[in-house]
Amino acid sequence: MDLEQVWAIREDDVYPSLFGSTRRGIFPLALALFTGQFGQTKVDPRWLHHGVIEFAPTASRRSWLYVTSGHSNPWEQSPENYDKAGDSGAGVEFALATTEQGDWAIQTVQSMLAFDILLCAGRYPGKGPLAVHDRIPLQTPLNRDPNCLLRNLVVTDAEGIPAVFQLPSGSVRLMAFTGLTDAELSFAKANGSLSIIERLREAGFHPINNPGRPSIL
Repeated sequence: MDLEQVWAIREDDVYPSLFGSTRRGIFPLALALFTGQFGQTKVDPRWLHHGVIEFAPTASRRSWLYVTSGHSNPWEQSPENYDKAGDSGAGVEFALATTEQGDWAIQTVQSMLAFDILLCAGRYPGKGPLAVHDRIPLQTPLNRDPNCLLRNLVVTDAEGIPAVFQLPSGSVRLMAFTGLTDAELSFAKANGSLSIIERLREAGFHPINNPGRPSIL
């Protein structure tokens, strides 16, 4: 079973079974994302085959869901070395759950995916890949609306969707993003990311992102 077959299994079999059959995309990463937003002069052509898929709400999930595809491609693994007990590719894909459909969600997840690709490629020396509880300033409103208070993200464990799925080439972990206001980011810096995640969950603002919500602080 080669890379293309693993790729097809993820997108045509695994994802519909986990997230529903009604979807839009895939929206691939553009060269301009790497060269413009991230200032890269050397871009691996394989990165442009990564992208984001939009999944509509289902009977069991009330949110829109934006999921990456490609980060778990076993680019560096030959089929004879596939290890189901190990990681497939980077061993991770990312998700963003939202109360509303929007291209802004696609663009946000594309940016986070590109950022992690660059981290994994060693383009930021001394920094490892994104991990649960990492905090990321966006420096712009989450949905690009100036009235939106969510200007930061925190990486979380996936909730409401499976946290792990299996491919023939190995295991894949799903990590998610939750939006934070500037005040919530400051609280997380002082008290830890888990503290703000718990408070957002209690307020009904995690794991589904509502870009129009008020700050809880």
